[in-house]
Amino acid sequence: MIVRRWLIQAAAVAALAVALGCSHGDNGSYATVSGVVTNNGTPVDGAKVTFHSTVESGGQKGGSYSAATDSSGKYVLATAGKDPGIPPGLYKVTITKADFKGELPKDIDQGQLEASGMARNVLPKAYESLATTKLSVTLETGKNEGKNFDLKGEASGTPTRAP
Repeated sequence: MIVRRWLIQAAAVAALAVALGCSHGDNGSYATVSGVVTNNGTPVDGAKVTFHSTVESGGQKGGSYSAATDSSGKYVLATAGKDPGIPPGLYKVTITKADFKGELPKDIDQGQLEASGMARNVLPKAYESLATTKLSVTLETGKNEGKNFDLKGEASGTPTRAP
């Protein structure tokens, strides 16, 4: 009788542990990433660096996460919404920099500008879309520093569009 009760309790504890482990998915494992973007060796200010997850879960594609570069070409992707980073894994990377000729309306942001097609990408075309980029990176849980990208080539001049 005691052995039977012990087995039932052990099975209940094991089932609870499995349920708790499965309900939290990756259980808080996140990656942050930083690096420098250069074009032919020159730092790129104001570029949009986008990480596109290659992982599918439950038939759904993974997310995309973006960061902008500063005047030294440095980008940092440390949070995504309420999460302290992005899921670890393999990402394809696209990089664009929108340039608009003329006066920009005060109530338009870069995302709207890109979606409208009014801006031109001033970086090489090879890096602007998932179909053409050869940039990829695997992010581990924790800090991923020094993920640098040196773009090669001339400006594309094509209208920028959100990928």
